[in-house]
Amino acid sequence: MSKKQFKSQASSSRAVSTTFGAPFGTSGTVGTGSFAASQPFGGTSASLLSYVYEPPNLSSISEPSVVVAFKNLQKKDGTTRAKALEELQSYIAADNFKKNGVEDPILEAWIVLYPRTSIDSSRRVRQLAHSFHGEVSLSCGKRIARQLPKVIGAWLAGLKDNDRLVARAAEEAFQKVFSTKSKQDAVWQVYQQTIISYCRRVILEESVATLSDERTTSLDVAEAKYARVVGAAIYTIANALEILSLGELQPQIELYKPLAHSENTWKLASYSDSFVRKAVYGLVCSFLRKRDLDIIDHRKIGMNLLQEALHIDQTGSAYDYSKMLLELSEACPDVWTEYYAGSGDRSAQRRLCQFLSKGSQGGPPEFWKQISKLLQLLPQQVIHPTEGEIRSGTADQNSIFLVLDAIHDGINRRDELQGNHGEAWRTYLKTVKLLLQSFSSPGPQERFMELYVIHLMDQYLKPAGKGEKWAVSEPNREEIFRDAILLILQSCPGLFERTWQELSNAFIQILQLSLPEQSKDYTRSQDSGVHAAKRWYTLQADLIQNSVPKHVQATFEETSALEIMSAIGLLKSRNGKPYSAAACLETALRLVPESTIKVDITKNLLFDFMRSDIPDLLLSPSSPYLIGMLSIFEDESEMRQLWIDSIRALMNAPDSTIKFQALRCLISSPWLGSLGLSYDMIPAVKRSLQCALQGNESCWPVIAAAMANACFPDDLTDDILASLTESLSIESELEAGLHGLEMAIQQNEQGMRRFSTSPKGLTLLSRLLFLTESPIPNISLMARKIDAEIRQASSGAGISGISQSSRIDIVKNGVEMADSASLSIASLESEAIELLRHAAENEVEMVAEALLPDETQWITALKPFFQHHPDPALGITNSLGSILQIITQESRPRKEQAISVPRDANGYSPALRMAWYVTALCTSTGIFDLVTTDRRAVTYYYLALFVQLATDQLSVSQLPRLWKDSGTRGDGKLETFIVDNQSMVAKWSQGSSTTDTALVKEARKSLLASTMGLSAKAYYNGRAYVALKFAQEERSGITITDEDYLLTAQEASDPITAAVTLCSITNPKAILYTCNRLITSLTGLTFTESPAIYLREAVLLNAAIGRLQDFDRLEELPQPRLVFFVKHVVTQLQSGTLSLSIIAELLRTLGVLLQLIKDIYGSFWEDIMGFVVGACSRIVKEKISEISFTHATLRLYDTMKRLVRTYDENEDLKDSWAQVKLVAEESLVQLIQSRTDVSDEANQPRRIVNELLERLLTKPYPMAYKAAEDLYPVIASESAALQRAAYQMLHNYIPENQEDLSIEAALSKTFKAKLPEELLSLILTVPQHDEPLALDCEYPLTLHLNGYLLGWILVFDHWNNASHKLQNEYVASIKDGAYLNSFLSFAFDYLIRSRTKPLDGSRYNPELYRFDSNDPPERNTAALVIHIYFLCLKNLPTLSKAWWRDTCPRQLQRPVEAWTEKYMSPTVIAAELTTVTAWLPSQDTTDTSLTVKVASRAHELTVSYPLDEQYMSIRIVLPPTYPLASVVVESIHRVGVDEKKWRSWLLTTAGVINFSGTSGAIIEGLVAWRRNVTGALKGQSECAICYSVEQWKQ
Repeated sequence: MSKKQFKSQASSSRAVSTTFGAPFGTSGTVGTGSFAASQPFGGTSASLLSYVYEPPNLSSISEPSVVVAFKNLQKKDGTTRAKALEELQSYIAADNFKKNGVEDPILEAWIVLYPRTSIDSSRRVRQLAHSFHGEVSLSCGKRIARQLPKVIGAWLAGLKDNDRLVARAAEEAFQKVFSTKSKQDAVWQVYQQTIISYCRRVILEESVATLSDERTTSLDVAEAKYARVVGAAIYTIANALEILSLGELQPQIELYKPLAHSENTWKLASYSDSFVRKAVYGLVCSFLRKRDLDIIDHRKIGMNLLQEALHIDQTGSAYDYSKMLLELSEACPDVWTEYYAGSGDRSAQRRLCQFLSKGSQGGPPEFWKQISKLLQLLPQQVIHPTEGEIRSGTADQNSIFLVLDAIHDGINRRDELQGNHGEAWRTYLKTVKLLLQSFSSPGPQERFMELYVIHLMDQYLKPAGKGEKWAVSEPNREEIFRDAILLILQSCPGLFERTWQELSNAFIQILQLSLPEQSKDYTRSQDSGVHAAKRWYTLQADLIQNSVPKHVQATFEETSALEIMSAIGLLKSRNGKPYSAAACLETALRLVPESTIKVDITKNLLFDFMRSDIPDLLLSPSSPYLIGMLSIFEDESEMRQLWIDSIRALMNAPDSTIKFQALRCLISSPWLGSLGLSYDMIPAVKRSLQCALQGNESCWPVIAAAMANACFPDDLTDDILASLTESLSIESELEAGLHGLEMAIQQNEQGMRRFSTSPKGLTLLSRLLFLTESPIPNISLMARKIDAEIRQASSGAGISGISQSSRIDIVKNGVEMADSASLSIASLESEAIELLRHAAENEVEMVAEALLPDETQWITALKPFFQHHPDPALGITNSLGSILQIITQESRPRKEQAISVPRDANGYSPALRMAWYVTALCTSTGIFDLVTTDRRAVTYYYLALFVQLATDQLSVSQLPRLWKDSGTRGDGKLETFIVDNQSMVAKWSQGSSTTDTALVKEARKSLLASTMGLSAKAYYNGRAYVALKFAQEERSGITITDEDYLLTAQEASDPITAAVTLCSITNPKAILYTCNRLITSLTGLTFTESPAIYLREAVLLNAAIGRLQDFDRLEELPQPRLVFFVKHVVTQLQSGTLSLSIIAELLRTLGVLLQLIKDIYGSFWEDIMGFVVGACSRIVKEKISEISFTHATLRLYDTMKRLVRTYDENEDLKDSWAQVKLVAEESLVQLIQSRTDVSDEANQPRRIVNELLERLLTKPYPMAYKAAEDLYPVIASESAALQRAAYQMLHNYIPENQEDLSIEAALSKTFKAKLPEELLSLILTVPQHDEPLALDCEYPLTLHLNGYLLGWILVFDHWNNASHKLQNEYVASIKDGAYLNSFLSFAFDYLIRSRTKPLDGSRYNPELYRFDSNDPPERNTAALVIHIYFLCLKNLPTLSKAWWRDTCPRQLQRPVEAWTEKYMSPTVIAAELTTVTAWLPSQDTTDTSLTVKVASRAHELTVSYPLDEQYMSIRIVLPPTYPLASVVVESIHRVGVDEKKWRSWLLTTAGVINFSGTSGAIIEGLVAWRRNVTGALKGQSECAICYSVEQWKQ
């Protein structure tokens, strides 16, 4: 920038200054902090720091980005300057200058800008400036030396910046350039003149006006900048004085003199900014420490630093000021007298008092320490006049006390910090001691002490409130009062004795005036007396320790005797109620035995009281203190009998809070053991424990005291812990027991450690683990805490502090046993994992072996479940299910009785817990690889067996149950566990080694060998074998050939073994041979002669056929043999003497074999058809409950139906089907009706049958069942499949039936339609639900709710194809029963009220509902509710609007309206307009020319009627919330009628539309308007009431 530009800038500044004068002040004096106002900027000399300067020359800088950065650095905005510095730093750090350093133009430009930048108002700019300066200096190396004189002052001044971050940045830069202490000191020495000159010029010449531009800087910012710069300069000079030696300072002494002698320098001691003041005070101290320089003008110091600075506000600098005053007074005490010019109100004493009366002004406690030292150094005449002046009367008497009053006022200032009070009061007392020297006679001294110390002692016994003038705060109260009383004792002994007597009398008065027990403030009053006694005797004890004179000790003995006599008398007269008196006795005996016990009179008085009165007073509030007195006299021979009497008195007393309080005090005494009385207290401890567990909180301290007292035996601790353990199993005592255990750990950790390793301790640990899973948060939290504390307390005794065997026993017991207190499976798994993790390397296998159940445990756990015959219905769920038909009756008990199975809190049996535990442990750890081969074989075998048992129990609820009921399956955990179990067993079946492969093979052999016999266990062994073999083949992809023992078992006489063999053998030829053999054998048998043999052969045949189907080899069976077999079976079926089991097996066989002979003609087709239909009817009539029979019948029916549909060449088959079709379908409908009352939720076979029945009825022939009313009860069925079937049939039938009803209603005048009563009963009430109806709950849609909602859809199906007359009659039925209100209330509870925000209806199509089993239940429910609500708005608009207006809760009306407007009204309006559009072409327009224009987007219709060459026109507007809001009919063009009649037509049309009860309301309105228009034109008259045209004019 050129000089011309600089002059222009200066001229502009001058113009602004001339125009606006001096906005920052009117004085140009240095140090005032204001701008100069009397001269323009042209008269202001520029400096290194002035904001008026010539910008640096940037033309020689080679890098354009650096030029831009330097220009930005000169701008006004702080953010811009900071960003410019960051860019410059980045440029320097970019490795451009490692060799030659920063180029000279950059250095020169920076040297010009650095001093001003280092004092910038922005902290960030200053910080970056110092950092950048350090980088530049390092980069330049020695070249910086010639530039240092220009910047060294600003640089070192930056070290004292009042912002710590800025000062740290400057210091880091300085240390980076001058890395050693010697180099740094050399800088101060070499550049001393430059540094001092810079600082001197800043202090003496700079002002607010020179440092800041008034146009862009506020006054506050400018003054803050000035204070920071000046303060830093002063600190820098002080720093130089400290660093440089006297020899280094002497040659440059002339540099310091102008500064030291300048009035302006010392005037800064009274500057408004504390930073500047502290800097000046530090400078004074530095000058004083260099006393040999002798350059301070003491008179100016006295004027500016004492006379002018003492009375100003020193907030923020009071401590520094007091420190300076102390050093100044030490170096030059004459500054207070000879060099102090003030007098009167400006005298040194007055100014000092003004300073002291302000307190520490935010300073630390050391402030008062400095003041104390200062007062000791001040000349006597400053503190107080001399005694001669006082006697001569030349001094003001009150001036003696001014300093004390000032200190007292400073202490009592509201802003005085509480933490400073201790040092302040010590300073006060030291000052009192100092002022006492002014008095030579006792009289004045005592008067002085009475005025300034005795008032302080008055607060000792009864401390005053916070605002009291003489109040002394904690924690220094005791020390202050002790010092005060010692001061009185040492200075005025006579005053001390009188004061002590008065205090003793006051103390006695406090005891005597304590409130009685009836007062509401009784406790507060007595506690106040207790605290007073403690303070009183603590003070006396402190004084005795200071070796008081004998006469003082006599005074103590005298007052103590009076106090004890008063306390004893008070206790006797008021029956021990004032426990503050008892506290007085106990505290006196404990703290001052020299004045009590060691004084014979007092001792005898106390003994008499204790012998005669203490046993009677133990049941009073004073008991803790009275027992404390007993403990003090433990060495006295008479005390044993007194203890015995006291114990006897308490034991015989009734239970009460006071009794337990006294017991606690007795039991906690350590002298019970030495007196041999601890065993006498054990009954009282046990009684207290009983009361504590029953809820008496006051008893717990007794238990705590007994456990903490070492004189009691260990057996008592064990008994207490045993009782607490038992309480954990009692619900009413549970929380109290946990509290007791927590207390026991705290009081006797060693006893708890010992107890935890005992057998009862194992019970405790097990119970705690169980409680950690309690649903009550408080209980679980306490249990976890106690368990952790017990483990920690028992550290060093094995795993987590408890022996390994004990932990293993806990796990084993938890696995074997099940009761309400059993540990959860997760806890057992966690404990087992911890055992494995912490077991020693040589013990891991032993621990693993112990943690997995052995064979005995498995047998015991599974035994109850093999004592019952499995449900035969399971026959339809697996390939071996038919075996259940041939288990002999001898294998089941003649009268099955329910076997009691123990269960845990979740209803799980030991078998389930064991399997779940093993599965979880083996999944999460490698324990299976750690145990022996035998244990692995046992685990593998029984888990495989358990999987089959659990799978069946998931399918059918049979007794006994592995889990309590199906309710425990709600969260899917059981299903997930069983799937995980299956996967794990299948994974083991693969075998990862030769040993594992042999193990698995041996396990399969064992399973097959265990299939012998007709028992449930044999059946499940067979199931397990087949499942494992198939799982192994599936996972490995290799066919498992067990032919070496399967072929042997194939010919076995045992049916289960034979069936297992057939189901698992891998030789198709062998199976085909067996199948042919069995068919041949059965063809030659008469079933009635050998039913058992026939049943066995039939079951095996079905097993063989199933296996042939797996190999797809059924076609290889000879067809002639099959034909003969089928005809023989039909003949046997027609005999009517076969059992249901045999029939079911034969029907299963036919269902497969008939597909192989479908092209064979014969009469057997008709016989089979007839038998199937008859079987369906038989099931209904005889109420047959055998699921396998029903399933086989329906499967055969399904096969026949499919053959008829897919194979057209067999005429006999088709004719037979045609003959029985209608009867068969009727039978199926009857079968549905007969099965509605039994739920299939927990019965998979029943559910399979019902789903099959649903499929047969709904596909592929829709059923138009005439007696539809008979199907309505099925909608309320307990089966979802039957419910869907009935709904689908009725949903198809009802609309078709409405056409016939409409014709009948049109032809008959007497016909009256109504909704079926059975259907209305479905929607009568909304089912009650325990589950919250919220979107995020995902609860299963209950059948009752589903039936209710489907019932509503069936109701609205009556509107489809129904005439308008029928629809109105249906509306009347709904209205008469008030059905709609309950549904709409439920709907919006579901859609809005039960949710945090309303359901998003945009995801659903309200016009259409299709059931999709893949949808989550919540989505299905929401779709149903929304669709029904749409139908309500469409078909029942008036009733829906009436509910919203009259019944809907007020707080719900607006949300309902908003939700309807957003999600429903657009669809309803579109449907209504579509109805109108479809209606128009069907109208006869020969007589009329009604024109209707539909504007779908505008939700309106324009209706026109031609009249001559004009049109009558109206507009029908549907509001956004239609139909909740009424339709508006507006006039567009009126022709040929008067206004009144036209208005009546509009009202009539609107009324017809808005009050129509059903859909098509707009059409009704159009018809009414057209009738009015055409009727009026033809001469018809209007009704006088509604204005509708009704008759011809006469």
